[in-house]
Amino acid sequence: MKRITKSVSGDLLAMMAGFGLVIGVVFPFFTMAVLRLPREKVLNPLFFGMCVGAGILVGFFNYGIYRLIIIRFLKVMSEKIRNLRDRLSAYHEKGELACAGDECHLVIVSDDQVGDLAVEFNGFIASIRAFVDVEHITAGFLEKLKTSVRIDEIGGIVIEAFSDYFGGDGGCVIGLERGKFAVIKNWNTFIDPEKIDQDYFFKILTGGAVRVFKEVAEPDLQLNIGIGRLKPGHIAFIPLRYQVHEVGVAVLLSRKPFKKEFGTLESRNFINQATPFIYNGMLMKRMEILAAIDELTGVLNRRFGMKRLNEEFDRSRRHSLPLSVAMIDIDNFKKINDTYGHPAGDFILKTLADLFVRNLRVSDFAVRYGGEEFLVVVPGASSVDCFGLMERIRNQAVTLQVQYGSYALGFTFSGGISSFPAAKIADINALIQTADEALYKAKNAGKNRLIIGG
Repeated sequence: MKRITKSVSGDLLAMMAGFGLVIGVVFPFFTMAVLRLPREKVLNPLFFGMCVGAGILVGFFNYGIYRLIIIRFLKVMSEKIRNLRDRLSAYHEKGELACAGDECHLVIVSDDQVGDLAVEFNGFIASIRAFVDVEHITAGFLEKLKTSVRIDEIGGIVIEAFSDYFGGDGGCVIGLERGKFAVIKNWNTFIDPEKIDQDYFFKILTGGAVRVFKEVAEPDLQLNIGIGRLKPGHIAFIPLRYQVHEVGVAVLLSRKPFKKEFGTLESRNFINQATPFIYNGMLMKRMEILAAIDELTGVLNRRFGMKRLNEEFDRSRRHSLPLSVAMIDIDNFKKINDTYGHPAGDFILKTLADLFVRNLRVSDFAVRYGGEEFLVVVPGASSVDCFGLMERIRNQAVTLQVQYGSYALGFTFSGGISSFPAAKIADINALIQTADEALYKAKNAGKNRLIIGG
């Protein structure tokens, strides 16, 4: 920065002395005109010298007062700035900013412009310290986020970091997926996914401003969220946006008032540090889902389906739980393709996949195993339970008439069922082979039926 003058104090001294000199020169004429003193008593060297000397003396006296009050104040301010600078250097080396009491702040002793300057200075120092604190806290949780790729882990790190920074006893991160809000992570509380008021959260997210409810005596029913046993006195809804993307809403619950304001620049920066990681985590999850889904039918493809089956088989073996699978094949599928065309066959495949989705539990899943074959995995179910589930779906398929263009199409399927644990089943290959052999028997027995293998 360009230096305008070499010495403000020197310039001020010269100006004060010069002003005193001017007053000393003017004062004799002033006294002669106002007090009507005789000309010979005023306009003489002695009186002139006394006036000029007094004027210069007053100038030096004013400069001394300036040095005593203003310069001393500026020196203290300079020491505070130097003190903070030293501590900032130590912070970058040690990772901590030790600045207790009035070490970095000015003591306000007046309510005039000097006092106002002290207030502004203290506010400036407080802002610097707040930014440093945010940087320190942010560095900690960003380091954790860098090593996390799962969206639920990212959500947990974010809501805990928000709680540490703002103060909180529980909360959750709710993401916007395919136009609908869903819980990414609960922390120290429970937000019932079924009780999320979609319209309310849309208003919060599109509004862009944090909504804080203070002194809440009881859980506010109009918020329409389940908060378990925690009865917070204060609730904050924090919209999460990344660039032009609407990511979701963080809900922070606290028994006591929040430690920091949500609208400050430091707080907004802190919140904005987290949103890219949540957004990227949601993208990763979306990509994983897309990579796992069969494009035509919407159920799992064979690669990811077998991965899931391996996980379920290992879990069943560790905890001695039953696991059943059904190998399903559409009857006379080649005839449907040859008669009505392959698009009609694709339509039948999607229709059967929809029947699986509508009838399976959350823990169950269907896999497009290949061509017109599906593998249905039913964890925790015996062969009899699996047979009952698949028989219900088979009966629905028998009575179903689907309209394809001008054609009313019907279809049936056959299936083979196998279960673990069983004497001949030691791994998933044996599990699938047993189901496949039962399917072959069902086909040979006349189709449109299910047979339990083993």
